Amino acid sequence: MLSVMKKRGFYINAAVLAGGSILLRLSGLWFRSYICGRIGAQGMGLYQLIFSVFTLGITACTSGIGLAVTRLTSEGRGSTKCIIKCMEFALALSFISAGVLFFSSGFIAVRFIGNSCAAAPLRILAPGLPFIAACACLKGYFFAIRNTVVPVCGELLEQGAAIGASAALLNTSLPPLNALMLGSTASEAAAFVYILIMFSIFARKNGLPHDGGSDVMHSILHIAGPMLVGSFLRSSLYSAENLMIPAGLRRHGSDYISAVAQYGVVQGMVMPVVFFPMSFVTSVAALLIPEIAEARAKNRPGVISSYVQKAFRQTLLFGFIVTGALIFFADDIGFFFFDSRQAGTILRIIAPIAPIMYLDNMVDNILKGLDQQVYSLIFNFSDSLMRVALIAVFIPMFGIKAYIAIIFASEIYNASLSIGRLLKVSRVKVKIAEWIVIPALSGALIYFVLCLIRKILL
Repeated sequence: MLSVMKKRGFYINAAVLAGGSILLRLSGLWFRSYICGRIGAQGMGLYQLIFSVFTLGITACTSGIGLAVTRLTSEGRGSTKCIIKCMEFALALSFISAGVLFFSSGFIAVRFIGNSCAAAPLRILAPGLPFIAACACLKGYFFAIRNTVVPVCGELLEQGAAIGASAALLNTSLPPLNALMLGSTASEAAAFVYILIMFSIFARKNGLPHDGGSDVMHSILHIAGPMLVGSFLRSSLYSAENLMIPAGLRRHGSDYISAVAQYGVVQGMVMPVVFFPMSFVTSVAALLIPEIAEARAKNRPGVISSYVQKAFRQTLLFGFIVTGALIFFADDIGFFFFDSRQAGTILRIIAPIAPIMYLDNMVDNILKGLDQQVYSLIFNFSDSLMRVALIAVFIPMFGIKAYIAIIFASEIYNASLSIGRLLKVSRVKVKIAEWIVIPALSGALIYFVLCLIRKILL
């Protein structure tokens, strides 16, 4: 059993991380609503396409780096040398990625995004990659020492700076997309300065050892290498997938403006709303990585089993409750945030996938703590391959309806593989009534109670 103090610390950190994530996502939703009002559905679609390309650069220089720092520090092998090596590795990759993105922006904009206006925003985003890479390393240290306040404050600072700078720049003569990307890059620089100062203070305070042994780079590559390769391949497919959706919609019969607008409604409006409640899940999942890594290092299968069972039960309960609420409030959310009836309709259709989506996120993080990240990456990569193939075949035939169906098929496939692997490794048996029946009934109850309240009030 974990000590009372350790449990208390875990829940406090989870609350801090969840609270910060909620503020971030709420402000993010509000900002998306503001952006949508300024640039419209088509602009939101182009905004998402640009970031789908930029995400590939982020993946190339951050995947597995933060996890390596977290794992090594949690297992007692963290040191100044270890973190510096991680930083050097991440920065080298980030400068390469930034250079490729900057100098090939024109080609990417015309050939893949289909709009030359995307070239300048891509060039503006490129210098932010080194800041993002360095922050990923340093945040890994704070998660390892169970300090969530510093990373959360850093993310709040970054979000606040991005919103403030972007809002100010939108009122200048700069093109709207250029203004938004410049605000994003400035906020990443501000977040790096903050996290570097905090790391210097805490590393000195906690007496971080200087030398972590002669096999530091080998350990980093063992943890980060598979994730980096797998995540980059998956991110490449993710970027290809996002670029293929508008192209497929055009082949289905839509013009460029309509295709990008439909894409913008799903990816720029609906999916961020579905992801918003996942703040709670992501917060707990991030904190579980060092806890489970430590339990594994100390050979404590009972602790791991307890964590896994609680994760399944609580994540699915939360997911089904969220589904009930999203279905009920779908139209209100669509109008309030985006002034879009279509967004509300699509949100109601996609909402039932939330429990599986949230559980998949939780399971992936637990697998990382159990040193099963290679399996997780294989599952994710095969899922991405499947999505690209399905998008290429079915969106030109059935349009946006096909994409919504593909989201369901993909989430169910990925979650099934990840859950199967976790149950095998942890030797935990499925409890259908406790994990599925009760949470599903709870979600249905929430929906009917909300319907009853609305009927009484109206």
